[in-house]
Amino acid sequence: MGSVFWIADWNGVAFGVIPQCSVYICVRDASRTGWISDESCGAQHTKPGRADCVQKCWRGGASVGHPEWKPQRAVLVTDDDQAIWIVENPEAVRNFPAEHVVLEGKFDSAKKTIHVEKITPAAP
Repeated sequence: MGSVFWIADWNGVAFGVIPQCSVYICVRDASRTGWISDESCGAQHTKPGRADCVQKCWRGGASVGHPEWKPQRAVLVTDDDQAIWIVENPEAVRNFPAEHVVLEGKFDSAKKTIHVEKITPAAP
């Protein structure tokens, strides 16, 4: 829902609504194709394999003897521009580490985040 605003013109007062999307910020439903990775490695996982590395980074280093390695957030690295989008609900992509997928959901261009609503494997 947008914000309420008033416009006064020569005929009187009109009522309107500002949508969620502006020139600088946009939250919208969309679909993007890319690779599921972790925030640390990002675009290094844009080819098949290395699911073990992504899963380790998601967990952090305590499980492999490096407690100084902090858990990393799940991200989508898009095919078209290699942009990195942080996944707001990482449980949605947990079964797809280092996989090529199509994500559908709400993309927030100001925060570079996506709330995943649907995930499907990308066509080879």
